[in-house]
Amino acid sequence: MIGFELSEDQQKWRDKAKAFAENEIKPVSWKIDKGLTQEYPWPLIKKLNEQGLLSMGVPETYGGSGLDLLTTAIALEELAVADGGISFTSSLNSFNSLMIAGNDDQKAEFLPLVCDKDNPGLAVFALTEPNAGSDAGSITTTARADGQAYVLNGEKCFISNAGLASVYIVFATVDRAKGIKGITGFIVPKDAEGLTFGKIEDKMGFRSSRTASFNLEDVTIPESYRLGKEGDGFKIAMQELDMLRVLSCCAVGVGIGRAACEDAVRFFKEQGNIKAVMNQQAITFDLADMTAAVEAARLMVWKSCWKMDQGLPGTLDSSLTKFFAGDMAVEAAGKALRLLGHHAYTESYPIEKYVRDAKLLQIYEGTNQVARLVASRMILAG
Repeated sequence: MIGFELSEDQQKWRDKAKAFAENEIKPVSWKIDKGLTQEYPWPLIKKLNEQGLLSMGVPETYGGSGLDLLTTAIALEELAVADGGISFTSSLNSFNSLMIAGNDDQKAEFLPLVCDKDNPGLAVFALTEPNAGSDAGSITTTARADGQAYVLNGEKCFISNAGLASVYIVFATVDRAKGIKGITGFIVPKDAEGLTFGKIEDKMGFRSSRTASFNLEDVTIPESYRLGKEGDGFKIAMQELDMLRVLSCCAVGVGIGRAACEDAVRFFKEQGNIKAVMNQQAITFDLADMTAAVEAARLMVWKSCWKMDQGLPGTLDSSLTKFFAGDMAVEAAGKALRLLGHHAYTESYPIEKYVRDAKLLQIYEGTNQVARLVASRMILAG
């Protein structure tokens, strides 16, 4: 029997995330977006960490909250209603390559840095390069074996949390001739000699999240910092992307789409004659369509998370959910902008922020076109 009633624990985390979003994130979200506060909102991140909402998927043994994917997605949606970038930052810390492929020693050394209660760290997933975005197999960052160590050289760009994070998971090739079979994952501490940070991107949206480039120049790390075996990197990256697409894109997207719907409804209730609005089909049909799309996207997120929590293959579901939820958020925000007109440009109804934030959902963690490509190939192959 399929049921949709949340467990007591899931309800607790949803309520906690909703309260935090309302009381802590919403009052500062607009100011952060407009650059009216400090460069990076560390005080807010520390509060998020204190509530157990920053590293939700990391096991309690290492200082995380130990939540499954579904419960994490439920909480992330609530955070994203207040600010997509803050929710996105939480999603990156909630599940990462260390948990997928790290051995016990690696987890014991690095996961506590991410979950430190007094000085919370952040995690980095570094795959993208200037000439290797959707085509991850084209990365040129190299890892050369040198005795019991590896020497890394290359450049990574559009990396979330770069310059802030304590732990960097870097994907490099040990042999370019092997293509994706040469890609290998490595753990690089922030203080590694030769790791330098470049331009901080001035982005259209998700301005509460840091995005920057970094360079690796003869960065030497011990062999014990390699994730899995040589050549396992592409498989590890794709496993993490399956999770990130559902959490970082889709759960966050449901929250942004929902925020656009809720603000549109609030506007008409506060500003207009609600009975007159009910007779305007051009308005009410848009509100109905927006609400239906949000509900459908949420169900897809929940199904994808449930399957992965059960250890079932998740690539097809995460790909389908990725482009559906991303497109939904863009369309919902666009409809809300059209419905509210000039009111949508104000802090009271920050629809223009949702429009800017939502657009990224169609681009990162693999574009929606790539998600459609992956899904269609699996459908035809199956």
